[in-house]
Amino acid sequence: MTKTEHLLELLTQNKLLINQTTLPQHSQSPWYIKVLLALAGWLAALFFFGFFALTLVDITDNTVVRALLGLAMLLAAYFILRSPQSEFLEHVGLALSLSGQALIAWALCEFLEFKDTEIWLIGAAVQMLLAWFMPSFLHRVFSAFIAAYAFSVFMALVGLPALFSSIIMFVCAWLWLHEFQFKHHIPRLRAMAYGLTLGLIMLKSATPLAWLWPEQNGANNVSQWLDEGLNCLILLYVTAVLLKRYKIAFSTTPSICALVATLVIGLASMQAPGLASAIMLIVLSFAASHRVLMGLALTSALFYMAKYYYSLELSLNQKAISLIILGLILLALTKTLALWQQKVAQGEQPHA
Repeated sequence: MTKTEHLLELLTQNKLLINQTTLPQHSQSPWYIKVLLALAGWLAALFFFGFFALTLVDITDNTVVRALLGLAMLLAAYFILRSPQSEFLEHVGLALSLSGQALIAWALCEFLEFKDTEIWLIGAAVQMLLAWFMPSFLHRVFSAFIAAYAFSVFMALVGLPALFSSIIMFVCAWLWLHEFQFKHHIPRLRAMAYGLTLGLIMLKSATPLAWLWPEQNGANNVSQWLDEGLNCLILLYVTAVLLKRYKIAFSTTPSICALVATLVIGLASMQAPGLASAIMLIVLSFAASHRVLMGLALTSALFYMAKYYYSLELSLNQKAISLIILGLILLALTKTLALWQQKVAQGEQPHA
């Protein structure tokens, strides 16, 4: 037995490596089959719910019956999603769960007479609980996304519109940085991280909550500066955690250069809302080798830069000149970093 075979046997015995002969054989369906199954699942669910609503329209007038019916739908969705994996059943379970959530929310709004702030806060908490307990990756992503939006509305209604994106950005960064530290909950945490990431991109890409504080036109600038400043601090936090993970002391030259560059990038991106969060997602996706997250991060970064570029009150000639200057600066930085890396490598060769 060679050393490699002996090492593989030891890893298998200690349950650190799964024997290839025991791996289940799953056949992945093509993407167009998955799309057709998803459409079929939603279409079947819509027909079923339409027939169900027409037959029980008189019963659902009762608030208690409506709440119990919604709870029964949630339980049914839970058991459907626990069944063997099927794209069709997964989408049927998701549609059933959404219908149950709508009935429960309708009953609570009528029975308890909550205020707007309480409704959105409770909705965010319930969605996070569903994201944790529902045994479906798609359902968890959707619930985390809705929870991010509901929490943002709550923060806006209580007069703190500058904090919601920073809180969501910090939670999102923490999940991506620590997803592998909880090996029993990696799929659950990853799904929640994707949902919060999509919510963060949506909230930073536009102003879907501007209708909540139209009278605060003068305070919006202050809120935006505070929001982007907190995003810059979160970007520094991510950089510090990654430096600590790779055991790079903060007193070394590469660490100081990384922190200073992060601070400069964060301060420069304060004029372009969303760019700091996109840069954070790019760094996190590169550190964890997440291709899907990298695609989302690059797409959002391009959108934020294009949005900022077209929002500038400058002529086309001035914009073109600014792009040329920016391109020359980036080329100069690239050449400087390449020469510095080459110099460092030559200095380490005699020592080695």
